[in-house]
Amino acid sequence: MEIEIANIQVASDRQRQEEDEVALAELVESIKNNGLINPIVIDRNNKLIAGGRRLTAHIRLGRQTIEARYFDSLDLLTQKIIEFDENDKRKQLTWQETARAIEEIHRLQVAQSAETGKAWSGRDTARVLGLGVGRVAEDLQLAASLGNERIAGRPTRRGAIDTFKRERELTVIRELARRRATSMGLSADAKATSFLTGIITNDDCRTALANIADESVDLIVTDPPWGIDWDKSTQWTTKWIATYSDDQESVHALLREVFPHLFRVLKPASHLYIFFPIQEIEWWVRSLTECGFVVRQRPLIWYKSGQPGISDVYTSFLPTYETILWGYKPAEGNVRRLFSHPVPDAQAWPRPAHLWHENEKPVEMLDKWVETSSEINEVVLDPFCGGASTLASCFGLGRYFIGFEKELLNYTKACERMKQLEERKEDETDASQG
Repeated sequence: MEIEIANIQVASDRQRQEEDEVALAELVESIKNNGLINPIVIDRNNKLIAGGRRLTAHIRLGRQTIEARYFDSLDLLTQKIIEFDENDKRKQLTWQETARAIEEIHRLQVAQSAETGKAWSGRDTARVLGLGVGRVAEDLQLAASLGNERIAGRPTRRGAIDTFKRERELTVIRELARRRATSMGLSADAKATSFLTGIITNDDCRTALANIADESVDLIVTDPPWGIDWDKSTQWTTKWIATYSDDQESVHALLREVFPHLFRVLKPASHLYIFFPIQEIEWWVRSLTECGFVVRQRPLIWYKSGQPGISDVYTSFLPTYETILWGYKPAEGNVRRLFSHPVPDAQAWPRPAHLWHENEKPVEMLDKWVETSSEINEVVLDPFCGGASTLASCFGLGRYFIGFEKELLNYTKACERMKQLEERKEDETDASQG
């Protein structure tokens, strides 16, 4: 129908857009020579909904009337396209609403084309909306991901796209981690929990180690039972609940089974760090050497700075340090891996606050060993992972970790610790993306 231009109402917020004078002049010339191809759209109160430039061109041509269509007479698809176009131009939509609108228009176009036997692509939707193909592809992906709170909660479209890409990367990383574990003889079954960069298994390490492929581990850092009769120490008795025997004979029998496995799974030239009781250094060095390790007989020292030892203060000296043996699996010609960073043989760190384990180790100290004896993406094994301090170090330094823990309570705590580390890292990533 022809509508009197004087009767058409134009909302004030439409004036926010700056007119492209060159394009407007071309439109004026086109209408002058060829007439109006697409009528403007108005509502029943003659309020302009779409076609502002066409209306301006008519006014410049001195026309008194203009061809128009009522919005409610249009089909649903056309209405959606007009609504999106107007809202997008006036920036009235959030990025979430924009993604949903583009997805709905695309879906309606696909359905309409299917009725005629034609295919419809995102490129076609981009052409209809006058948007870039990449922009439409991204919004279709975002619309499909709005069920993910981490993506939907981003305040900006750019942040949402970054988070979408990060989520896609995490999916790939999880799959690669799963395949890596499988290739090494491990699997995320009912006894194991798989993480982005490692796996923890709730099992006796003797059983679990038997499944690991030969020479597949780049570094071993561990704190096995020591054979110190924990139940006879006054402070341990009240704090440490364990279900295994910690007497010397039992521990020695356990380690005589474990040490050959450690040698078998470790790659030639790679390093071993293992906590041990200094009073038994001869037995530990001999037992590791008999398995094939070359062991540094001068132990590494962790001095527990600022912390009292666990002992009866009136009958014994306060133990304020722990000892660690370092060794390596010799390659041909007794070659060993060189250190990538200088590392002292004695470190002073306060004891951690026992949040994850009664005998927890400082992650900062373990970082020194993990960083100097391995590279990013290499495999680090802790067959007695306890509260997961070694695994936490590996996570922070980008190493793939394997942890075994027999005690269910410790296993549960270790899994929770790694889960929290992953969530914290994702939250920090999200915060940086806005």
